[in-house]
Amino acid sequence: MTESAKSPTVRLLKSPTVPIAIAYVLLVCGMIASKASFALLIWMFDGVFSALMLATATCAGLGLLRLFRLGAIQWHFQIAMAAGLGIGWLALLTMTLGVCGWIGPQHRYVLPGVILLSGAVGFLCRSPIAREYAADATKSWVRWLVLATTPIAALIVLGATLPPGIAWQEEGHGYDVLEYHLQTPKEYFNNGVIEYLPHNVYASFPANAEMLFLFGNQLLGETIDAWPIAKCLNALIVLLIPLAAYAIGRRTSVGCGTSAAVVAGTSGWLAYLGGIAYVEGGMLLMGLLSAGCFIAAMESDDRNIALRWIALSGVFAGVACGFKYTAVVFIAIPIFAMTCFVSKQSAPKRIRSGLAFALGCGLTFAPWLIKNAVMTGNPVFPLLGSWFDSEIPGWGEAESAHFDASHEPLSDEQSFSQRASLIWTRIVADPDHRFGTVMLALAILAWLKHRTRVDAALTLMLLFQLLAWLFVTHLYARFAVPMLIPLILLAARGAISRCRSLTSPFAVVLVMGAVLNSFFAYQMYARHTQNDAGVRYNLEGATHAFTEGLLDGQAHVGFINAELPEDVNVLMVGDARPFYLKRRNDYCVVFNRNPFAEIAEEAESPATILDWLREHGYTHVLVHYGEMRRLRDTYGFWESVTPSLFLQLVDAGLKEVTQSTYDNGGNAYAVLFEVPTSRKTDT
Repeated sequence: MTESAKSPTVRLLKSPTVPIAIAYVLLVCGMIASKASFALLIWMFDGVFSALMLATATCAGLGLLRLFRLGAIQWHFQIAMAAGLGIGWLALLTMTLGVCGWIGPQHRYVLPGVILLSGAVGFLCRSPIAREYAADATKSWVRWLVLATTPIAALIVLGATLPPGIAWQEEGHGYDVLEYHLQTPKEYFNNGVIEYLPHNVYASFPANAEMLFLFGNQLLGETIDAWPIAKCLNALIVLLIPLAAYAIGRRTSVGCGTSAAVVAGTSGWLAYLGGIAYVEGGMLLMGLLSAGCFIAAMESDDRNIALRWIALSGVFAGVACGFKYTAVVFIAIPIFAMTCFVSKQSAPKRIRSGLAFALGCGLTFAPWLIKNAVMTGNPVFPLLGSWFDSEIPGWGEAESAHFDASHEPLSDEQSFSQRASLIWTRIVADPDHRFGTVMLALAILAWLKHRTRVDAALTLMLLFQLLAWLFVTHLYARFAVPMLIPLILLAARGAISRCRSLTSPFAVVLVMGAVLNSFFAYQMYARHTQNDAGVRYNLEGATHAFTEGLLDGQAHVGFINAELPEDVNVLMVGDARPFYLKRRNDYCVVFNRNPFAEIAEEAESPATILDWLREHGYTHVLVHYGEMRRLRDTYGFWESVTPSLFLQLVDAGLKEVTQSTYDNGGNAYAVLFEVPTSRKTDT
């Protein structure tokens, strides 16, 4: 049997990537076992569910990819794109069934059954696998450079086993995860429906990532204990980014693909995003695939197929926007502009390409806009509040103004010079070196060495993103993550010579950059998992450390879960992180209209407030004074809710149950009160 006559499976097994993949897995597992062998057990159980989710979604994506009629596609690019399409399909399917009320314990197997069926159909309808690209001048040893990504991959896998709330300090130890990334899927699952939440404005953000986490709840039939599935799935999505980078670069050469994989896979941002259940990992993967499809369109000789590549680029851009609003500005708009202006086509054909991109983008992003329009009257709620009349439960003009003001740069970051200086401190000279000096240097080199239309398009995308970061965001380092898309691709192109091969000097530079980035990423990981003496905390998989209140600052959670009966209803004041609470509770994020703050302002006496608490069925009130102080100094806090208010309520009959303090002592950071069953009578 000739090489060309062999089946795709046989050709794949004989591929030189097989021994590299085996070495990759063994190295990553060895590194994990040397630090926390229990993490491997978590992946053997919960991680398997996540892998099955991703594999099934990828199979469904294979069928969706076939609809674009792109012909035979090389296997790694096909798998990367199918995974992206499958992830988007899984998220939108979960959202659709959730809005219809087909989620929750009573419908546990409906959603998994539908996605399993679509996966089977998609696999049967998959596109043919193209033969390997023609050989180029790249040496055979170059492929083995991808093993330089294993340290970061090990940190991603390890970080996925840390309970939400440990990583990272810069993010308030995953504050947003406990406030809404995992909390809103928990509420949707318990309620049995996806609906507008008047107490949590973040629930109205595009939520592709949260839908994936909700699917994990459905699969396991749990919420709190399902966090490993969510975090492992997020880690797998982040680990797909180097594969996608390789697939895009491989269209040029093995050297370019390997360079892209190494540059992407050794970025400290991947260790950062893979260790926390945020949304940027999915957004980054989809944005990278969108850029890759645009490049494929630029390089296609068949204009009809090029137009299909453009439409697929728009689909991925829309999925990216479904992960986070900022993708509209950082991914969709710049790639749309590249489609319309950076090509050799005539003006009518450019318009046609732009329309194809917009149609694809709208197809996958519009469901979130429609959901918001129906539920809030504003398709991009809570953004552009001044454009829409959004007087809805929990929200109004005052809340919209508060939200906008709180997401602007700080007062000492308003001028152009102040903003520009942050490019150095938060991107180039980031203390954790999450972009990496080598990536930035090679990206600059790409323009100096190549100066093709693709280089020009990627450079324009990067410049547009940089301006957007300066003038559209509140200048957090994490909001610069989409810049990785053009930087990765430019750096890969900068690492190859004009003969399209990866030379030894550049290989040395890549490895040195990988070692440096891995060192800083490990330092970041160590700060969160060991004490000053270098002793590990061994918190991998330790859900009980939060639910039982064993960690500093979590004593109130442990008390509520262990000491209060199951029929209680706790009103949380100050804190908006109820994820680990196993008792019924109500909370309100600081930007929403707070019914308790309103009654505190309007009530004639403290006794009236207690009457209100009883009428609403609250048996206890948890007051988190630490969060009240922090929010009052940052995002602001309701003026009617103060410590003195609760002193007055105690005089009126509110009963103190317990105080929670930090391990180093001091005043109580939180106090739990019991609501009296009747009014206090004077004797």
